[in-house]
Parts: sequence; C-alpha cells; structure tokens
Amino acid sequence: MKLKTFLKSFLLRRVVARELPRDAPFQKNRVQTILVFRFDRIGDMVITTPFLFELKRLFPAADIDVLCSQINESLLHQNPSVRKRLIFSPDIRGLLTLLASRRSYDLVIDLNHSVIWRDMLMIRLLDPVWVASTFKEGRYGVAGRSLPLYRVMPLEECDWTPMIAGKYLHLVEHMGGNPNRDFQYRLYPNPQSSPLSDGGIKTKESQAGIWVVNQYGGRPQMALRDEDVRQVAEMLITLDQDCSVVLATSPQTYDAVKSKRDLWFPNDRRIKVYAPTPRPVDICEIFAMAKGLITPDTSLIHMASALQLPMVVVFANEQDLYKQWKPPSGAWQRHLFSRDSKSLKGYDKQDFINACKELAELKKARLPLSH
Repeated sequence: MKLKTFLKSFLLRRVVARELPRDAPFQKNRVQTILVFRFDRIGDMVITTPFLFELKRLFPAADIDVLCSQINESLLHQNPSVRKRLIFSPDIRGLLTLLASRRSYDLVIDLNHSVIWRDMLMIRLLDPVWVASTFKEGRYGVAGRSLPLYRVMPLEECDWTPMIAGKYLHLVEHMGGNPNRDFQYRLYPNPQSSPLSDGGIKTKESQAGIWVVNQYGGRPQMALRDEDVRQVAEMLITLDQDCSVVLATSPQTYDAVKSKRDLWFPNDRRIKVYAPTPRPVDICEIFAMAKGLITPDTSLIHMASALQLPMVVVFANEQDLYKQWKPPSGAWQRHLFSRDSKSLKGYDKQDFINACKELAELKKARLPLSH
C-alpha cells in the first residue's frame, strides 16, 4: 500500500470511523426527524424520489428534510414526502447551515455508494443519533461496512436490481420497510406559463400537440448530429402539421440552439425554443403537454419518465451504466446505442430516424403506447 493511501486509511479509521457520541441501537419507532443527503445533480434527485416516497411510508409520522444542491432542489417542489429543502453550499454559509441543524435530526441518510470524506465530516457536525447509508464500496483499503459511523447499512449489495434507484429502496428494506419494487419516479410540477422564447404555447397549439426535441446531453460528446435534429423536426411537422416542436435547451446551449432554429426554420413559428429557467423542474410544464421526447441520454429522460412521456433516447454504449440508470416507465420507449462507450459517436442515423418516425406515427394514430 502506498504511503498516501495508508495515511488516508489511517485517518479515515481514527477520525471519522468512530461511533457518534449519541449512538445507540437503531430503534425505528424513535425516529422523528430525518435528513437525507442529496446535494448533487438533477438526475440523482429524480431517481431518489421513489426512495423518499417509501421512506415516508416507513416513517409516516417523521419529518423528512433533504439537503439539496442549488441546481436540484426544485425537483422536490410540492413533494408530499418532504417537509423542508435545505440548500447545501461548500462555503461558510453551508457550514453555518449545518451547525444550525446540529443535533436536530434523529437519522441522517447518506445515499452515496462511496466512502466520501466530506459527507462523513458533515455527519460529524450534524451529530444525529443514527446514520444510515446504502451499501458502500471500499476506499483506501477500508470497507464501507467496517465503518461504525454507519450503524444502519445493508451488509451486502442489492441483489434484485442493478438500478441505482432500486439500491436506495434496498436500504428501505434493510430498515424494515416493504417498498414497491416496480417503482416510478415522482415529480409534482406546478402549472404556469410555458417558458419559451417565442411567447409561450397557445391553447390551440397545446391541443394540437407538442414534440420536445433535445440535441445536447450533459457533455459535448453526448450530442445528436445537427442534420439529424433538423431532419427529425422537419419530419414531425410534416407528419403532424398542426403540432409544435419545442427545442429543449440549457443555459449553456440556449444561444446555439436558438441560432440553429433561426437558420433552419426562419419563418416557421411551429418550431419553438425552450428558454431555460433557474429551476430545472420547469420544463416539466412542457412535458405535461407533450406527445413525446427525442433526446440523447441526459437528466431530461428521468423527468420525462416521471410524467410517463414516450421517448426515443440515444445512449452511449456503456451497458453497465445503462442498466444502472435506464428510466423506468410504462410509456413507449426506444433506446438506441452509439458505438462508443463514452460518447454518441457512431449511432445509426437510419435507426434513429426510423424510431422517431415510429413514435410520431403511433401518436398520430392515437394508439396506446405501451412497451
């Protein structure tokens, strides 16, 4: 073992692996206040919603708060399982938030599957009675199950699903719950005017139907080709002449997408551009009116899954990650794959066009869109 790893292992065991001062054998009926750590990405929050639902079923009288990030807290808007959303920030304000909540929680739940120094030090500051975690993999030569800090943790990896959301439910089972293994994501969008750069969706347009087409994933190499996006948009308004096509954007892609729309469809106001807001959940207002979503793998697929929106999705060819993150849904879906494990390089153009056409024709015929 290298010296650096040895020192980290030593400090991990000596500083954060000790039991909490108030630690006691776990008693489910004594849990009245719970804090869940989920201060990371948009998709992580969406896939946590089945866990929050089942956690509230397991502890119906408890107050459940969630420590969120600025970018993902809106996904819990109106969520009936959650009392309060706290915003984590990695600065003095974040430290003061933790100190203000010291000894306020009976149970803190860390959903990270890895051993993370920051999370464990935050737990020390909060000083709850008990700490729960999903099964943790080892780090620095220290097995997660050997850390006394995590009094409530499954000793083995979840064996009934590879999906991350299912692994969270495995923790509910470990705490004595009986979660529904046929889970769905849960979002509660608030009806409001549609945030589009073209003045919103008119009533007649919403009744005729909306298609959502998204070109960009979370990384530059996870993008659909320009010519494919243009061809699909043209095909949709040709097959369904009364519909509108909304081009989804993020703050980073809005200008590029709007420029492409103005170049490709300068006089066709049926092609609209989504104007992103600081609240990622707001695009669900478009999804609620939409016929379907066409997109590369990104957090949008998880939000769309919560609303049972039919989808065509292009994934990078990394099957292990796909099995962990694929969206559960009773709605019609087509999943396509690139040739590369890290990008969308090499996805088949004709397969993509055919899948989009199949979705459009099914919706036009108003056939039931089951798997």
